[in-house]
Amino acid sequence: MKFVGKAILLNRINYSESSLIITYYTQQNGIQKYLFQGGKKKATNLFPLALTEITYYTRNDSSLGKITASETSTLLSEIPFDPVKSTIAFFIAEILHKCLQTEENEPLLFEFLTQSICELDKSDDVSIFPVKFLLDFSEFLGIKPHVIGENPTIFNLMEGTISNQKHEGDIYASGDVVKFIINCINKDEKIDKPFRKEALNVLIQYFQLHIPQFKTLKTLDVIKEVLY
Repeated sequence: MKFVGKAILLNRINYSESSLIITYYTQQNGIQKYLFQGGKKKATNLFPLALTEITYYTRNDSSLGKITASETSTLLSEIPFDPVKSTIAFFIAEILHKCLQTEENEPLLFEFLTQSICELDKSDDVSIFPVKFLLDFSEFLGIKPHVIGENPTIFNLMEGTISNQKHEGDIYASGDVVKFIINCINKDEKIDKPFRKEALNVLIQYFQLHIPQFKTLKTLDVIKEVLY
């Protein structure tokens, strides 16, 4: 049966000299994998986080659908060509590929991802974007850090709380990097950038503690090298 729907490209692997197996986060059916025969020649929008409209078929005897066309739904003018933004796109796509495992329809999440990708494409300064994205995305995963009290300085990574209490045996971050993370949560425009690398490390560790399939990231070292 033929369908048409919006989708965000997360991952692609070679299937043959001309064909690909592509993982999309779709607006209608969450995470889906498709075979795109001749995809290397048929489409130019097969880069991480590409916002597309795909024409596809599903099969009753296989979980792998088949794409016949991939058209651009929202034109991204910088992500495919800017080396910094494309590195961030690879990083975000890997994050999504690890965290999004279901075939559920989540329109608010799809809208958030679309808006975030457009923001990445248009922004002049993207040095803090990965940290802000992880914090915003954590809310959709149900693990957004909860800030407690005034001027908290301790981020308990196991409990997901930012407060002034420290419990023996817990894993936590403290000091200026926690203030940096709070400012990002509050969307404070005056953010001291020196702590962005440390904040990214803390949030990656936080995700690893709360997302079972979130282990090593192939893109983490690359993004640190490019941004910091």
